[in-house]
Amino acid sequence: MRITCLLIEENINIKKILVAVDGSKPSLNAGNEAIDVAKKHQAELIALYVIPSDIRYGHTEDVETSGIPRPLKGIVMTAMQGGQKYVDEVKQKAIESKVSVGTDVVFSTNSVVKTIVEYAEEKKIDLIVIGSKGMSGLKRMLLGSVASGVVTYADCPVLVVK
Repeated sequence: MRITCLLIEENINIKKILVAVDGSKPSLNAGNEAIDVAKKHQAELIALYVIPSDIRYGHTEDVETSGIPRPLKGIVMTAMQGGQKYVDEVKQKAIESKVSVGTDVVFSTNSVVKTIVEYAEEKKIDLIVIGSKGMSGLKRMLLGSVASGVVTYADCPVLVVK
């Protein structure tokens, strides 16, 4: 992991870093690594939590929940609160390290991978940091499908953290 960071420091100018977190240990480790890299480069950090589209069973409203049936509102609100908790944890650590940080909790209208990649493109991110495996219905083996997808489709460098 340290060798990767040294290579990053020598080869690219990093001003905006996106760290995708989901509450798993690897994603929280990714948050710590993203803070370290942001501090070294005096870069802005954005902590992102993506709520998967399947949690809403096809509802595509943004944060507005008025069109979501009452039983699902609780699920969506719980997911939003959980996501906010994870990005706030990264935010607190970043503030303690004197790193400029923002947070975002978004609904995925497609796949989580596509949401992260498009978010990075829209925000002109220089580096994405992501955990090697995340939370899912079943724990993934080897490289998680989200990490693998982000590595495959992102236009910027991706640092995968165990």
